[in-house]
Amino acid sequence: MKPINPWRSLLAFVASLGLAACATDSPTAPKLAGEADKALVSELVGGLVSKDALTWKNPLAEDIKVSAVIGKEGGSLSIPAAGFYLTIPEGAVQEPTDFTVTALKGKLVAYEFGPHGITFKKGLQARQDLGPTDWRLLQLRPLVAGYFSDEAHLDYSAKTALLSEVITGVTTPLTKQFKFSIEHFSGYVVAW
Repeated sequence: MKPINPWRSLLAFVASLGLAACATDSPTAPKLAGEADKALVSELVGGLVSKDALTWKNPLAEDIKVSAVIGKEGGSLSIPAAGFYLTIPEGAVQEPTDFTVTALKGKLVAYEFGPHGITFKKGLQARQDLGPTDWRLLQLRPLVAGYFSDEAHLDYSAKTALLSEVITGVTTPLTKQFKFSIEHFSGYVVAW
């Protein structure tokens, strides 16, 4: 029989206390978009998850804003200069809605969506081309999308973001694309 390591037991006990305190049903816990994301609960900082933001090879010199009125038939918006594409499926909204997407100036791959707070009957599909970013194929951490409620939660000098919601997505290395679903509008950043 293998002897029990008291330090390992103590560490496991302390970790279990931390996870219990940060349970996903806590009113201050961020919404996590899947069972696999529950491991992220251990990264909580004051009710927010801190993540390293994906960065541009060349920072955006200014905000790039696009808008379109899209109704129940669906539609799309894109910011080709940022490699960002958004598909609004049929039935996501019930009446004509003025959609806006703004790629935020600076080094972080971050966007503001409007109208803020709107939720959708069907998830919108976002696609970020990774070619103009510092993404690397051999990066060990998977990309995620993160919801930030205030631009003050983006730290441009540390290249990090404090997130209220973490959304898993799909990275396709061959085409250098990251895709994720958006259920409501606010700010989103692509992160590790």
